[in-house]
Order: sequence, then C-alpha cells, then structure tokens
Amino acid sequence: MRISVAMCTYKGERFLEEQLRSIFEQTRKPDEIVLLDDCSPDGTAALAEKILSECGIPHSILVNETNRGVFYSFQKCILACSGDVIFTADQDDVWRKDKIELMMREYEKDSSCMMVFSNSELVDGELNSLGCDFWTSLNLRRAGLCDRIPQEKFRQLLMYYWAVPGTQMSFRRELAEKAFPIPEKKGWLHDSWLAVCAPAYGTVTALDEPLTLYRQHGKNTVGARANKRDRKEEDICQVQKVLFYLKRHGDRLQNLLDVKGSEMPADYKAQVQKYVALFRSMEHYENDGRFKKMLFLLGRFFDGRLGAFDISRGNVLRYLFYQVSGK
Repeated sequence: MRISVAMCTYKGERFLEEQLRSIFEQTRKPDEIVLLDDCSPDGTAALAEKILSECGIPHSILVNETNRGVFYSFQKCILACSGDVIFTADQDDVWRKDKIELMMREYEKDSSCMMVFSNSELVDGELNSLGCDFWTSLNLRRAGLCDRIPQEKFRQLLMYYWAVPGTQMSFRRELAEKAFPIPEKKGWLHDSWLAVCAPAYGTVTALDEPLTLYRQHGKNTVGARANKRDRKEEDICQVQKVLFYLKRHGDRLQNLLDVKGSEMPADYKAQVQKYVALFRSMEHYENDGRFKKMLFLLGRFFDGRLGAFDISRGNVLRYLFYQVSGK
C-alpha cells in the first residue's frame, strides 16, 4: 500500500523543520508528502520547499490564495493525496520513528480496517514531557478508551467525545472519498468527521502507544491540557463534559444521520439514533436554573440514564455533592 502524509501549515516556521525531519526519518517512509500552506504571511511555504527538496521523498506544495482556515485546508490537502493510506500531520508535532510502521501493520492485518489512531505524549514547546498522555488528559481512559477498543465501545465513545485528533490518525483514502465533503455546520473538522464516519464503512483500531509528541506551546489551533486527575476529579469531569454539551452533541449526531444515515450499517445507525433521542430528552439541562439542575441530577441518580455515558449512579451522587458544596 502506498502511504501519503497530508500536512497543513500556517505561520509554521518555528517548528516545521523538526516535524518534517521526524517524518523523513520514519522506519517505514511515506511514498509522498502533500503540504498545503494556508497563505502564511511569513516564510513557511519557502521553508517547506527548501526542506522537502532535500528529503528524497516525492512531494507537492499547495498554497491557498487567501487564508481559508483548518476546515477547508485539510479537506483540500487530503483529497490531493494519492496514497492508499493517509496520515494527517500538524506542523508543530514530532513523530516517533516507528509511527508509520506500527500503524500500517494494522491495515495489513485487517482489510476491513478503515482507520488507525494512537495515543500521544504531551510535551512543551521544547519537547520536554509534561508528564501526561493525551488519553489521560482528555479523560478518555475514564470514558473507556483502551488499546484495540471493541468496535461497539468505540462507537459509543464517539457519541460524546472528541477522541481522535488529526495529529494521531491515519485512514484509508477510500474513507475520505466516501466521507467528504464535510458538513459546514455543527462544528465538524476533518478529524472528528472522519472518526464518526469510519465505523460506517469498516473497523477502527486504537493503539495505546505514544507515537506522537503532541506539542503544547500556547498557540495550538486545538490543544490539550496536561491534567492528571484523581478518581474523584475524573468522575466530576466526566459528568461535566456530558452535561455541558448535551444540545451540541444532539445536533451534531442528527447532522451525521442526515448526511450519512443511508450509508450506515443498521446497528451503527440505531446506536446514533438512540443517542440523539437521549440527548434531545435531556438538552433542556443547559438552560435550566440551579434548582432544576439539581432535580435533573437527582432524577438521573434514580433512573441511571447517564449510564449510557459511562456515568454511574455513584458518579451522579458525587457530582451533586460537588455542585452543592463545591468540594
């Protein structure tokens, strides 16, 4: 299988060379690199041309005539790739040398595999470890993300979590061709849209290996905080994340059904429909007053409906106490 790397840049001079060299030095090298610069006002495009011309890997550089943003740029860059498998790359990270090799093994073992994604290590601007990995930082482990997560559990996680950032994913070109264009509403980006579409066309494999150094330098388009929480904090965070986005998640999943529902396997479609109905039944929570919120949580303690989000009755009780006491 031919391998493409799709990278988008904008004002990327500071970290670009380090990221590109980590791609050149892979134990399994890509067959092409497609880089799209989003009309950077600095010398990013020229620097990219200089570095890529020395690497010996076939490449192309696209430049937007005007600044179009991440939504447009990554979609255009991905579709310009010719490889069978595409790895998306940010301009400011660093890849572990065996990233491509390890992820490609999964496609070679399973012809139905549409997407492979990994964990990453959070580092600062100078690549010093922040002592936390991405899955822990976003409470994904608490929500059930694990190495080679079962397909049904992965699909459930997608209902209410951004679990697969572009910097950690790879996918078959076939998936992009089927999934694109990305809906312009509801806040989808290339990574979140590809992740929710992937189970409609095949399987997804998660690797609990930090195959990327995910640089947090204060100017990330999307980033993560190096948070290590105790169990109590994880429980509270889990409830907060679900309750805060009830309406947004319902809207996004309905949008997925409207656009791709006819192409989904029956079990996946039914799972999405179930969660849309669940979100719709509870989305009033966002606009309720404090007293109504307390009654809502008390109701969920007794009926256990938040169990669909890996929230136990004990978690709800703990969150209620937190809301009342602040502790």
